[in-house]
Amino acid sequence: MVSFPGSSALVGRAAEVSALLEAVDDDRAQTVLVAGEAGIGKSRLIAEFTERLGGEAMVLLGRCPELGTGGVAYAPFLAVLRGLVRRLGGEAVATLLPPHPALANWLPQLAVHTGGAAPEADRIRLFGEILTVLEQLAMTRPVVLVLEDLHWADDASRELLTFLAANLADANALLVGTYRPGEAGPLRGLVAELRRNPGVHVLELHPLTRHEVGRQLAALLGREPGSELITKVFERSGGNPLFVEALGQCPDELPADLADLLLGFQTGLSPQARTVVPPAAVIGSPIHHDLLAATVDLPPDELPRALRELVDRHLLLTTDTGYEFRHGLIRQAIYDNLLPVERTALHARAAAALHARGHALDPESRADLARHARAAGDLDQALRAYWSAIEVVPATHPERLRLLEQILTLWDRVPTPEQILPTTKLSVLEQIVDVAVACGATERGIAAADAALALLVPGESGDSGADPERVARMYRRRAYLRATTGAGPGEDLTQALALMEGTPDSVERAEALVQSAAARVFQGDAVGSAVDAVAALAIARRLGADALMARAHAHLGLAGAAAAGGAAAGEVRADSETDWALEHFAQAHRAAAVAGDARIVVDVATWESAVLVGAGRYEAAIAAVRQGLRAAHESFRFAESAPILYVKWAQALSALGRWDEARAVVDETQFAQLPPLSRAALLVCFARISLATGDVRAAEEGAEAAGLLLGDSRWAAQYRLELAALTCSLALVGGDERAAAAALTGLLEGGDGVATLFAHPHEAWPLVVLAARISGAPAELLALGDTLPTASPVDAAQRAAFTAHLAGTAARWAEAVAAWRGVGRPYDVGIALLGLAESAAAEGNRVEAGSALKELTEIATRLGAVPLAAAAAAVGERARISLDGSAVRAPKAQSGTASGGFGLTARELDVLRLVAKGMSNRALAAELFISANTAGVHVSRILTKLGVAGRTEAAAFAHEHGLLITVGD
Repeated sequence: MVSFPGSSALVGRAAEVSALLEAVDDDRAQTVLVAGEAGIGKSRLIAEFTERLGGEAMVLLGRCPELGTGGVAYAPFLAVLRGLVRRLGGEAVATLLPPHPALANWLPQLAVHTGGAAPEADRIRLFGEILTVLEQLAMTRPVVLVLEDLHWADDASRELLTFLAANLADANALLVGTYRPGEAGPLRGLVAELRRNPGVHVLELHPLTRHEVGRQLAALLGREPGSELITKVFERSGGNPLFVEALGQCPDELPADLADLLLGFQTGLSPQARTVVPPAAVIGSPIHHDLLAATVDLPPDELPRALRELVDRHLLLTTDTGYEFRHGLIRQAIYDNLLPVERTALHARAAAALHARGHALDPESRADLARHARAAGDLDQALRAYWSAIEVVPATHPERLRLLEQILTLWDRVPTPEQILPTTKLSVLEQIVDVAVACGATERGIAAADAALALLVPGESGDSGADPERVARMYRRRAYLRATTGAGPGEDLTQALALMEGTPDSVERAEALVQSAAARVFQGDAVGSAVDAVAALAIARRLGADALMARAHAHLGLAGAAAAGGAAAGEVRADSETDWALEHFAQAHRAAAVAGDARIVVDVATWESAVLVGAGRYEAAIAAVRQGLRAAHESFRFAESAPILYVKWAQALSALGRWDEARAVVDETQFAQLPPLSRAALLVCFARISLATGDVRAAEEGAEAAGLLLGDSRWAAQYRLELAALTCSLALVGGDERAAAAALTGLLEGGDGVATLFAHPHEAWPLVVLAARISGAPAELLALGDTLPTASPVDAAQRAAFTAHLAGTAARWAEAVAAWRGVGRPYDVGIALLGLAESAAAEGNRVEAGSALKELTEIATRLGAVPLAAAAAAVGERARISLDGSAVRAPKAQSGTASGGFGLTARELDVLRLVAKGMSNRALAAELFISANTAGVHVSRILTKLGVAGRTEAAAFAHEHGLLITVGD
């Protein structure tokens, strides 16, 4: 008899074991992913690692079921939690959870101690509870959560894995996962995302070397193998430990292909053991003992001996609930080797065994019944079993989505499905859409909504005779799903509202109005948003729907930040639009508290911070951001809600001149995990800071990276305007005024350029101010300085700066300084002070110019704004004003060469240097704060003293005689 005993020795993986052990003690390590092909030894490595941990850490183990075996959503985490309940007891685990936890839907034994799951339990609450359990366990000793075969993970498990990897950073816990890169499928994107996190490490297991193959053979055979045997096994196995084990005993009879090689693990089995193997392969993983016993054609007294043989031979491994094949490749080879008629018969036997249990089946077993019935060709029974499984799955559970989709795939293959199930195809599609919205399964939800609308609204007329509200609801759901992709809701919301025009008040109509208000405000239509929100609020009040009232108030607050919002809505505003908006936010907070909806608390804080930043109330915005982040933590919605809050926090700190704090809002790890739009917004914010501090290269790199992230989505319009202002400023710093003008002209190209600027006045105003600085700027953009709304004190300060640039008078610049002081933006105060100093000096008011330069220098020094400080110094030098605010006397011209040679005064030398740069009289007059006539007089005197005929000769003469060299060069 040929035997294939598993070796107790682990060969060639010492470095990987050490890396795993070190990760447990490394506070910076959050996740370790072990990657390798099938049979390479991932599970063996994990077994060695966990064995060496001993009692030092609590090890929690879960495995993803093989694809096609009907595994339920969250399968590996279910295994982890069931194991934890068995280890600690249901009562002990219940103490780690809040009352009525969402986990009670998973583990009914918990409900005895915690009560059933709350009706509002959703996936985020579920994720938070699992995180809480792990964090509390990790307070006493390290926790190692091992998830094997992640390449088979379902969508829900991948989402939960992402959540845990992002949020376990502060716990004394390590997440370890194994996967096959070649079969990763949807997992690839997640792995790529995780690898950007410095706390995530990937161990790639490579094939064994020839020497290591020899060591494995020695451990398997109990003796030293010959050199020829080592070479032959190494060449055929490719260094794969599983194949080395299969080949080691019979190298002279090498199988023709991989399947034959894997089937060799059955060699030498007794007839009874061989009888057990095919049913076990058909049942899949895990193999529950009761189902196996009912499926195998063996006397009851012979089954235990056959199982003992298979376990001793390491073909099957024991688990808490039954058995599993030692490797999925072996199970698949055995299953594929069965004749179709054999597979069908075994599936039918398994289905019959499960069906005989009736309503005693748990949800997982009901899904197994459906799978086996389907494989046996009994589609009617499969359809009933899937529906039976749905009946015991919570309404928003991802498993429900999978089961509904299975029903949909069978629907058209069964002659009369409506006679089998108490539902319709349309109802199934509607349920799929609802669960997809709750689970965040966007693409699957859109596909189902498309199919549902094809049934509801056939043909082009749109007149299907279906209930208008039912049709409207499907349009609204599809609009929501489309909006989450970044593409916007399209025409779906318009369709939904049109269908319900003139219908009685309903929650559905209020939901559509609230959703429309959200879409419109982010498209820049504050007026339309306010109209929809007011209508939704009226319905919500009549229906007593607190959650809807909260959302309607929140959107009114957001829309009301624009000056036209309240007037269009017919509301009575406070003294300012901002106060009016904040009053609605306060009412939204109160309504959300009554509704007990933590999601709205986070949303309101997010929108409130955006309004406060736009209004220049930066300290209040920071307070709102912190409130939102706390609520996001408490409701386990940090990953989805924090990004925009981070953006507003950084923008507020940047405006206040707290630049180091702004840059520290997110670290590199957090930044890499943010959505593209949030990363782009932060890159623009940080690039502006870099430009202000003189790091032009960093600013250029940030602008380029932001541009790649923003793309051309209409939802990113406001950020593209901010990027355009940054790009224009970079061109000006580089001295390329033509490029700056071109950047502004590009904004107006296309039919909606001006409309976009009016839709986002807060972001448009800096562009209008830049236009006032640039010769050749488009007149259409300059004209907006008279028509663009000023919906906040920040916008009013931008208008004051625009007017000052055009007027060029000290009085106008003084108004700009006061306006920027009013909103507490020190850098912009400094820019306005620079304009004031230049204008005052040109007007001969040296005292005012000196005072402005003194304050400007203090601000620039405090901020670290090196270019601004240099500009102040240059103005002071040209105007002969000390930076401490006092006027200084012009130095006497020195005789000799570069300083005052040929009878030129110091002022004439200044003029000559500017003439050599090609400046006109008007340009050099502006540079030296003198009139154009005075500049012309200086030029005439210079030409006379140097004995040259014109400017070109004067420039050449100056170069030749060193007259362009200043003291210190």
